[in-house]
Amino acid sequence: MLIQPILVPFANDVARWGAAKGPAAMMQAGLAAALEAAGHMVAVPLEASLAREARTRDPVTNLGIIAGWVSGQVAAAIAAGAMPLVLQGNCTQCVGPAGGVARACGSAGVAWFDAHGDIHTLRTTSTGLLGGMPFAVALGWEFDDWREAAGLVPAVRPEAAAVIGASDLDPEEEAALAAHPFARLDADAMGADAGARTTSLLAPRAGAAGGWYMHIDLDVAGPEAVPGQLTNAPHWPSPQALADSVAAAARAVPLKCLGIAAYDPAGDPERRGARLAVELAVSALRHLA
Repeated sequence: MLIQPILVPFANDVARWGAAKGPAAMMQAGLAAALEAAGHMVAVPLEASLAREARTRDPVTNLGIIAGWVSGQVAAAIAAGAMPLVLQGNCTQCVGPAGGVARACGSAGVAWFDAHGDIHTLRTTSTGLLGGMPFAVALGWEFDDWREAAGLVPAVRPEAAAVIGASDLDPEEEAALAAHPFARLDADAMGADAGARTTSLLAPRAGAAGGWYMHIDLDVAGPEAVPGQLTNAPHWPSPQALADSVAAAARAVPLKCLGIAAYDPAGDPERRGARLAVELAVSALRHLA
C-alpha cells in the first residue's frame, strides 16, 4: 500500500523545540525503509507549517489552522487510496487527522493508545494544559472552533471511541469514561492476550464510524521504551503486548489513518523511542501490505 507520511512538527502551536522535533526523528530512525521492507510504498513526506502572518495570539486558533491543513492532506491521501501516517509533535495534533478521516469517510472513530485520557475540558482541568484536552475536542466536548476548523463534523461518538493502554487518569477523566459508552482496555490488563482482547473490544464497534483513526502517544509504552517523557505513567504493557494490541486494532476496524505522537529526542540520546515508533507503525500497517 502507498503510505503518505505527514509531519506535524508542532508541540501545541510551538515549532522547533522539544517534541516538535519528534516527527523528524522518527523519519530519521528509518521509518520509510522499514515500511518498504514490510511491502509498502512510501510517498515523499509532507510537512505542516504555520506562516508568521497566519499566526494569532490565541493558541487554540493556531491549532485549528494547523489542524485544517493536516485534515485536508489526510482526506486527500485517503481519497487517492493511500494510508496517511501522521507524525505529530504532541497529542494536540490529533484533531486534524481525525477530521481528515471524517471528511473522507463521513464520520470518524478513534482508537486512542495513550497512558493518559486527554479528555479534560476547561471545566474539569486543574492545569489548563491543552495537551490534556485534544481527545475531548475530537469528542465535541470543548473548543468547537478547533474541531470544526479540522473538518471533524460530526464529532467522534463515544460508541466509536476506544481508550487503550491508559494507566494515569484523573478522577474527572475516570468519571467521564464511566458516564459514556467508551471501549476501554487499561495498561494493567494488557498481558499475553492483549491482541485477542483488543479484537474483542473493537470488532463489535467497527461499523460505528465510516472510518477509524488510530492515535499512538508513545508514552503508552513506558519510560524504559521511551526515555525523556514529561508525563510518565505508573503502568505500561510489555513491548510485545503493545505491538499485538496495535496490530489487532488495525485489523479490527476500518483503519484509514495512523498517527504517532509525543516524542522528544532530546531526552533519548539512544533514540529508543524513535525506533519504537517505527516498530509500531510497521505493526499497525503490516496487514495492509
